[in-house]
Amino acid sequence: MVAYEHHLAFGEHTGLDLDIRGEIDQIRDNANDFTQFEIGRYDADQFTNLAWRLLGRYIAPNTHLQRVVLDECGITDEIMALLFEELVSSLSVERLDLDSNHFGIDGVRSMIPFLQNTPKFSILYLGLNSNINTECFELLISALDGKSVKELDFCDCNITDISALETYSLPNLDSLSLTGNNIGREGITTLSIMLQKEDTRLTKLELKNTKIDDEDAEILAASLKHNSKLKTLVSNNNNITEKGLAAFLKLLNDISSIDNTYDSNHTLTNVKMFSLPPTNSKDNMLRLINSACKYDDRRAKVISTQFNSENRKELCQLQGIEYSPGSIFADIDPIILPNILTLIGERNGQGELYTALVHTAPDLMSFIDRKALIDGEMAKLAEQMSRLSQQMSALSVKNDQLSKRREMIEQGLSGQKQSMTDGDKKRKVQY
Repeated sequence: MVAYEHHLAFGEHTGLDLDIRGEIDQIRDNANDFTQFEIGRYDADQFTNLAWRLLGRYIAPNTHLQRVVLDECGITDEIMALLFEELVSSLSVERLDLDSNHFGIDGVRSMIPFLQNTPKFSILYLGLNSNINTECFELLISALDGKSVKELDFCDCNITDISALETYSLPNLDSLSLTGNNIGREGITTLSIMLQKEDTRLTKLELKNTKIDDEDAEILAASLKHNSKLKTLVSNNNNITEKGLAAFLKLLNDISSIDNTYDSNHTLTNVKMFSLPPTNSKDNMLRLINSACKYDDRRAKVISTQFNSENRKELCQLQGIEYSPGSIFADIDPIILPNILTLIGERNGQGELYTALVHTAPDLMSFIDRKALIDGEMAKLAEQMSRLSQQMSALSVKNDQLSKRREMIEQGLSGQKQSMTDGDKKRKVQY
């Protein structure tokens, strides 16, 4: 009976591709080198109700299959019920792709036992499905409460309320895509609360085409001030103008003081906020936002902006801060100015800060020990010369050792030659 059902569902007469039939056999037989199963729309159209039911039955006990891809397979609520009728758990499946299908709340309900009883499950893609609505979202998040899920993609669904993220906990969530969903101000508030939690693990958030405006951008920026986890934020194609961009520019590089620049968000390294229509001011802000994401450390950010007059002037103008070339020096202890000059000189050249000090803060110049600056440079050169001297000494010792070895070799060869000559003479006498 079992063999007959298999033949009936996946035999030659079904029109299924030979490769697909072979892969289904490998799932059934628990082949240890078969870890991913994927079918396209054509083969999915050939699946009967029995085929969907058997596919679920074969996946359930398999211990090697890690990923199941059923994108664009025309899956409905009825097919979901068939697929998950016996697929209520799995020991190996880690990822399930169900993008671009047609199931809704009933189909989600069919999948819940599988989500709750599959210990390694961590990635779920349900994008491009308008039947996945707020009710589906809440049911899914509740089912995943406390589980090991790391990545969720609800791109272009029909979700308008994500408050379930406040009610339930996804302690391992690393990536979340809500692109194309109109989640509203309440949704942005929910996300801001998530991002401010100390135990958040979210490193990637996608909010493209979610109708985010300037106030939403300001809420998000404020929530990221002390966040040290989020690395990527994608929010293209929204209603963000220069005002919202300014909030993120200040988040990433607050030019109001040296301390504020140093304490700016240093974790967010990939921010995409492009939106139409473009303006010179908007383009400049996007350029500076991208630039702020690329500094390799906090000190580099301070040096390249606070101690570079052109960069600092532009940032002040865009952040609405009155620009004064000498105002930054009031925050610096005059005793450490020589060290700062040396540090800046290594990055931007001695002329930049020195010129600024001469023209904008002449009263502080009396504190700068020019002799100390020269002594510092001489000390560096002396240190370099000392290292070179040590290297030369080591090379000299090695050269002497090689010379001695060569001398010994030459002496040995000479002795051998003399011995051979004496031997020849002795043989001649005997002859």
